[in-house]
This record gives sequence, C-alpha cells and structure tokens, in this order.
Amino acid sequence: MANQLKYRFGIDFGTTNSATVGYAFMGNSFEKILYGDDEQRPVPSVVAINKETGEVYTGRTAWERRQELSQECEFITSVKSLLDQEWSKIIAGKKWTAVEVAAEVFKGLQQNVYDRTGIVMDEAVVAIPVGLKAPKRRLVRKAAALAGLKISSFVSEPTAAFFANYRDIRNDNTVAVFDWGGGTLDVSVLQHYEGKILELATGGQPEAGDVIDLKLAEKIHAKIARKKKLNISFEDMSPINRDMMLVRAERAKRAMYDDDTATISINNYGEFGAVRETLDYDWFSEIIDSNVNKAIECFDKVVAESNVGIKNIDRIIMVGGSSNLRPLIEKLYARYGEKLYFPEETMWNVGLGAAMLATTPGAYYSNQKIGVRLSDNTLFPLLRENEEITKWSVKHHFGIVDTSKEARFVFGGSADLDDDDSKYVTLPVPAYVFLQEQIILEANVDEDLVFNVIASSSMRTSEYNRIWKYERLKCYYQLPKEGGVFD
Repeated sequence: MANQLKYRFGIDFGTTNSATVGYAFMGNSFEKILYGDDEQRPVPSVVAINKETGEVYTGRTAWERRQELSQECEFITSVKSLLDQEWSKIIAGKKWTAVEVAAEVFKGLQQNVYDRTGIVMDEAVVAIPVGLKAPKRRLVRKAAALAGLKISSFVSEPTAAFFANYRDIRNDNTVAVFDWGGGTLDVSVLQHYEGKILELATGGQPEAGDVIDLKLAEKIHAKIARKKKLNISFEDMSPINRDMMLVRAERAKRAMYDDDTATISINNYGEFGAVRETLDYDWFSEIIDSNVNKAIECFDKVVAESNVGIKNIDRIIMVGGSSNLRPLIEKLYARYGEKLYFPEETMWNVGLGAAMLATTPGAYYSNQKIGVRLSDNTLFPLLRENEEITKWSVKHHFGIVDTSKEARFVFGGSADLDDDDSKYVTLPVPAYVFLQEQIILEANVDEDLVFNVIASSSMRTSEYNRIWKYERLKCYYQLPKEGGVFD
C-alpha cells in the first residue's frame, strides 16, 4: 500500500476555458499531467444541449462542432458568469439552471481525465477568481457536487498562480499577479514570507480575451464589408457566420503573439461569399490599444491600493492567455522591465497551482480578529488573528443580568465590521425567567470561508434563533513547512 500510485487534481474553472492538472505520485516521486485537448490546450467552458433530445456536448467537442450543431443545439458559454443571475432555460422539455449547466462543464473535465488515464476524478482543489463572493462559491460547489466531484478547498487564482511558480520565486517577498484570461482580468499583490501568502490588494475587471475577440471580429467584418461594398453589419450576420468569424479572430489574435501578420479565410461567409483578409500587427495593436491601456490602469490601481509601490514589487507574474498579447507585453516591459515573469505554461498556471495544493495542502489562517463587544466596549474574542480556520468552531454561554426583553450582540474586531450595520444581532428573550436563562453563541468558519454565528436562548425554541454571517473574512494561506511538490 505504501507504494501505491495516487492522484490529486486541481481545476482552474474559467469563464472561457477550464484547465485540469493532475499529479500522479508514489512516495516522494511526482509526475505532472495536463488534461487538455489534442493540442494540449485547456478546454472551452462551453455546453451545447440538443433542443430535441437533450443530449449534451461539452468542451472542445462542443466548440469545434459549434457550426454543425448550431441549429439543433442551445449553446451556453461563460456559464460561470451566469451562476449568480438566476439564469434558466427550457431545453428539450427540461428546465436547465446555471448550476446544472456548470455541472456539465465539470462532468466534461472528469470525462477528459478518465479518457486520458482511466482515473475517476472525484475530488479536486478549485481555483476561483479574486473576490468571488460566498453565495457564488456555494453555487460552484453545488455544481461540482451534481457532477460527483467534491471540492476539497477553494484557492484564489492569483494565489494558485504564485504557488505554481513557487520554486522560482520562493525568495521574492512581494509579488504581483497579472491574470488576464478569456473572461476576466484579475490582479493581486501578494506578500510572501516563509510560505505565508497574504493578499495585500486585489482587483479586476470583466473585460478580457472574449471582449477582444468580439472587437476584432467586428473590425475584420467592417473591413470586408467596405471591400465588398455591402452594408451588412456583423450583428446582422447569421449565428453560424458570426461564430466562424469569432473563431478566426481568436486564431488571428494568437498568431499575433509572434508574427507580424495573420490571415483569416472563410469559404462561405454568408452574403459576402468567400473572403480572405490579411491583418498586420500595427492595425491589430491599434485596435486593442484601449483594452491594453485599461488592463494596465487596473494593474496600477491595485498596486497603489496595496501601499507597497511598484519599486518594492519583486516580480510580476503574467498568467492567462491574454497576458501573451504582444502590445501588452511591449508596454509593460517599457514600464516595468525585468520585473515581468512569464511561466512556461501560462494557460495552465492556475490549474497547476491548484493541483500542487491538492497534493501538498497547507491551511488557511485568519488575518483578523472577530469578537463580541461587551457593555464596557471591550472585545470578547471569538476568532483570533493567526488562528487556523480549517474546521474552526467555538461555543460560548452568556448569562442575562437584567430584565431586558432582548439580548443584543454587537460584533467587531476590524474596521469594516465596525462600520457595518449588520454587526447588530438581536435575540428576543423571555424576561420573566432571566436569572435562569442563558444565551448560547456558536461560531464557525465553513468550507467557503464564511464566518457564521448562531445565537440561541436556552429558554426558547429554534424559531427564535438569530443568525449572522460575515462573508469578508480576511485570511491567508500557509504552506506546510516542508515536503511535497514545493521542495
């Protein structure tokens, strides 16, 4: 049993693409496995559902067959962005929710793993965007559970990217992560000390590769329309033709990573017939210049909010497919020079970091204190700073010392709590037996890193219980002191 081969998995559940990375290990020997398509690229987070039969296609299969399937299937893209919008649709007589569609993405990732190695992926660490709120984290967890996948823990995408490159940057104290993918730009400034990772500032914007692809497709279409002298807008083209152009615009964008020209060709582009257009780098750079500038402005804002200053940042880790855009790289090199760090596997970096944490897990610790304000305004501590919060819980009993008809708890311990009206929790109590009554306060941090409190009276039924949740718990990740893939 000691020499049995074991597998651990990490997932970058992305808006546009999702990446699964596995580690097969035996003892101290580790082998990394990238579960991508035939070109070793992450798979699209897209689901196609047949309108008549309900048959489901996911990933690269759905993406590559989108033209063939476009008439008979409903295509759902960027499902992660739909999770908090109460999205639903009737397809083939069944009501599909965003959670159920997201579950199909996870099933596709599981099938990809099974097809490659014959292993059932039933547990994984999942990387999530900066600032993904607790309700949405719960929906992601629910979607995974519907697919038979247990999320052992979440990790923020920037923190996962840091861990993916830990061997190279372990001696850097302050690191910025520039994660620009297909759906979002996520920026973080991280402080690192002996395996302790603290997010000093985070931010982002919902303008990324998908927006650039659409912008390029529209501009290419306009060039073709002028040449053909046809007054037909991109939006007026059929869905099949728009898909054709979007696919070729994305390929042209990737070609511009290294080349000065890119050619797009479509044999039958609707009313335009056969089209062929060669794009040059200067035109491409001008088209996306505003997108690049907005991304850099977002980065500068987060650095400013960190109160560190760019001079004190040791490394800027560039991850995500859009971080390879040459106009972006040229501008960043001019500003920040050798601080830029490009991992070998940019598109896989976040998933790789998540897999490393699945293999060699650390723990989350509180980076703040939370307590109850007593009548003299002192703080009775519940959660202390630097306390491990994995499976953390406490229980306290309070007595009633007057004839008040209610018990009021006031929570505090951090500046944002002191300014938040939700810190007041009021529990009605029976005054006529106040000397015997106790108020029971139970607190825990759940698997989604939400601080939960239940206040109850020993003299009342559960319908009088009061619940308080704090979803902005500040915490940091601590790697194990030694061992595993980080050595």
